[in-house]
Amino acid sequence: MIKQLVSRILRDKSLYSFWKYLNRLSLYGMNFGVASGYADYSGELYIIKQLKKNMTNGFIFDIGANIGDWAKFVIEEYKDINYKLYMFEPSETAYKKMVQRISSSDDIKQFKLGFGDKSETIKIYFDNEAQGSAGAFIKNSKYSENIEIDTIDNFCQINNIEKIGFLKMDVQGYEYNILVGAKNMLKNGNIKYIQFEIDEPNIENRIFFKDFWNLLHKDYKIYHSLYNGLIEIQEYHYSIENFSCMNYLAIKR
Repeated sequence: MIKQLVSRILRDKSLYSFWKYLNRLSLYGMNFGVASGYADYSGELYIIKQLKKNMTNGFIFDIGANIGDWAKFVIEEYKDINYKLYMFEPSETAYKKMVQRISSSDDIKQFKLGFGDKSETIKIYFDNEAQGSAGAFIKNSKYSENIEIDTIDNFCQINNIEKIGFLKMDVQGYEYNILVGAKNMLKNGNIKYIQFEIDEPNIENRIFFKDFWNLLHKDYKIYHSLYNGLIEIQEYHYSIENFSCMNYLAIKR
């Protein structure tokens, strides 16, 4: 009787706005909706720092490099180790800004290229010419651009890259497609760390966290990122699904 009474009180219509606010606050506290900010705010810088000891002489792929904000943190943090940073940005305007901000070298290479599950030309959409967030699934936008994409498997084969130390992706809902295009690299255990983002464009692509889980969890431990730590996801449950921006880190077992 008491349980039923408490249950009715908690679910009373008058408390709906309160619970809604509390829900938003709890999601923010778990870093949902924050991960699209700068690396030092979102938790991406924490990941960069934690992986440093394992990045010596490794290849780092920055896919969806935009104008190079994430790469600048890598360059600063890894200035005392040897590594190869490959930056990929398919959008014309963003690519031009990226190469103006970051100089290429033997260790830092820049490519006007995107990735997916096959080699093709696709259209991306964006809200303003600065193209801060451009993607194949942001279709209610003022601008669009045709871009070239390849597969990771094909690119690595052509460029004689056997292993990727750190694969970072921020591509507005296209991350899963990229991993499908890296099936041989994944099958052979040649990608050590994978950072992927889930955000609202995943809804348009009909891609869920479950898809990433099914693809990766047998060979990788998967972590939910906070600004100052990582929380391992030990099993999948439907309640994990959330399309507020979040970065996840997969670490090879």
